[in-house]
Amino acid sequence: MRKLFFSLVGLCILALSTYAANWNTVTGVTPTEKARPAGVTNGIYYGADGTSVTLCTYAASKTQSAKRVFLLGDMTNWQLSADYQLYKDGNYFWITLTGLTPGQEYRFQYAVERADGVKKQISDLYSEKVIHPDDQYEPKSVDPTLIDYPAGGDGYVTVIQPGKPAFQWSDATLNFKRPNKNNLVIYELWVYDYTEGRSLKGLMKRLDYIQNLGVNAIELMPICEFDGNYNWGYSPNHYFAPDRAYGSEEMYKTFIDECHKRGMAVILDMVFNHATGLNPMNKLYPYGTELSNNPWFNVNAPHSDNVYEDWNHGFAPAKEMFTRALKYWLTEYKVDGFRLDLSHGLCSDQPNTSVANLKYYYDNGVKAVAPDAYMILEHWGGNMATERPQLVNYGMQCWNNTTNAYCQTAMGWLKDGDGFGEANKDGYVSYCESHDEERMQYKAKKYGNGDLQTNTAARLGRVPENVAFNVLLNGSHMLWMWEEIGYDFSINSELDHPNDYNEKYRCNKKPRPEIRGYFTNANRVAAFTKCAQVITLRTQLMPTVFEGNPTSVSINSGSKLRKIQWGSDVFAVANFDVTGNQSVTLPSGTWYDYLGGAVKANGTYTLTPGELKVFTGSPVVAPTFADIQKRETQDVEEVQSDQVLRSTKILRDGHIYILRGNNIYTITGTRVQ
Repeated sequence: MRKLFFSLVGLCILALSTYAANWNTVTGVTPTEKARPAGVTNGIYYGADGTSVTLCTYAASKTQSAKRVFLLGDMTNWQLSADYQLYKDGNYFWITLTGLTPGQEYRFQYAVERADGVKKQISDLYSEKVIHPDDQYEPKSVDPTLIDYPAGGDGYVTVIQPGKPAFQWSDATLNFKRPNKNNLVIYELWVYDYTEGRSLKGLMKRLDYIQNLGVNAIELMPICEFDGNYNWGYSPNHYFAPDRAYGSEEMYKTFIDECHKRGMAVILDMVFNHATGLNPMNKLYPYGTELSNNPWFNVNAPHSDNVYEDWNHGFAPAKEMFTRALKYWLTEYKVDGFRLDLSHGLCSDQPNTSVANLKYYYDNGVKAVAPDAYMILEHWGGNMATERPQLVNYGMQCWNNTTNAYCQTAMGWLKDGDGFGEANKDGYVSYCESHDEERMQYKAKKYGNGDLQTNTAARLGRVPENVAFNVLLNGSHMLWMWEEIGYDFSINSELDHPNDYNEKYRCNKKPRPEIRGYFTNANRVAAFTKCAQVITLRTQLMPTVFEGNPTSVSINSGSKLRKIQWGSDVFAVANFDVTGNQSVTLPSGTWYDYLGGAVKANGTYTLTPGELKVFTGSPVVAPTFADIQKRETQDVEEVQSDQVLRSTKILRDGHIYILRGNNIYTITGTRVQ
């Protein structure tokens, strides 16, 4: 370990020494002033002939532009040269390259000499593909075709490919009709932890399972390039490049195309509130004493809940970048919408400016290219009571945290805010669980009323009850991965400490449901089946019914028997009590027992504790599932590794490392041996 550590340090010192020497060979070269080509601001602009590209970067502090900028890359043999000095146009520096080979990848960075003489190597802010020294580990195994990292690089390196072949989208994507924004049932997941293969390849093997669940949209936790390889994605650094830890650009597009073939929209979780120090504009004038000189970021966030460095959305180049990012993912990757993390933080350097900025992004970044695309906001903060209705009335949607009510009913405690009224409104996405909230079944197992702590069958029986009384209400709704099978490990557990509760495990890998037999357990299969039948009723069998409004609801706090009625089409009723039976008389008209085989219903039913009944006004046959987890989708190697190779913390050279099998990792997940 010590030998490896010092060898890496030596390589870094050698690279920096070479870099400094290169600067000495071009000292005193003054940039040529020349106007940029029409339409060129920041970013990468490919020529139509596939042999040329114009590169442009903003390089300035709040008060002074950089002295000069050079291109450093494959085209320069990673040496600084006056032949590759960029033209200067105000605070922008640009160059046009010609004679490139169509389809070939080229690596580069900008070598920037700031006004104060400090020298930096940065990637392009608009990079559509980046590489990093960490790629020798996980990303290389996920995408063996990934180009190698250059010896002269410093941090993130941009990869360009003039004349890149266009991805061939299927008719399913080209003609995809997005579901009504108020009739979405979304499945939120973290690619890395959801799949057995921990990649897009593994996720695509799970698409049949997700399709069987009946949801009409998948929401991916952030996939824009983030720090490290094992990360939730809320530490972004590039907004146009998909993170390589999950797969290649083509894999992302193939995944989206496959979702559309199955009638499912794809929503990306985007993090526009902040960036890490690996973002090129942050790297140019980094956090600390220099951040106050950086026009892109606020020294002090003018809003609540900030992490990392706070973007200044009042700075025109920053606003342009985010607007173009929204357009890019909608057009280049054909996604169907976005969930914006910490949207109340999208402020300028002044407080209470997020609403105006969000309206701008919605108009100019989303509706300008896809009028029916979704823009869902995680909008909290002190002004949420007034700001959220404004944003909903403008056409956007807001996350609606209704988890407390559903945790209460999962535990069998019909008190303390267990009413479902907040989950029953258009313009909002309500949910029983999300990546930010504790699992219902974990709380039921730990704090359940009566025998719910010990009676697994009774506890799991409440899963479809809660799901039904979320997704059958008005507005859009969301499930968090594995909710449908009653996942019951805490969000503060981890793969190798499944029964430990520790907040430091919050973003760690979780115990694998496949390994623990969840998909073959009769009670969990029953929970999945009923959840899927209820969701499918809304999204596929009777979607137009749910585009209106329920005619009657009885979902108040403390109620044991709760009901939802959609005219003469759908009537749902459930007994949320823990010990006593409850009787219900069906509304007038003819009804059929949807979950009971579409048989004609009689007038009165007695429901046992935790029992759910759904009736339809016509005989609608619910789907059935012979095997909810097809075994051909199993990644045997990954499952075996999780079963056999358990992680152990070790202390080496005064640092904590993770020993997993024969491999050693840093605590952030980077393999070092």
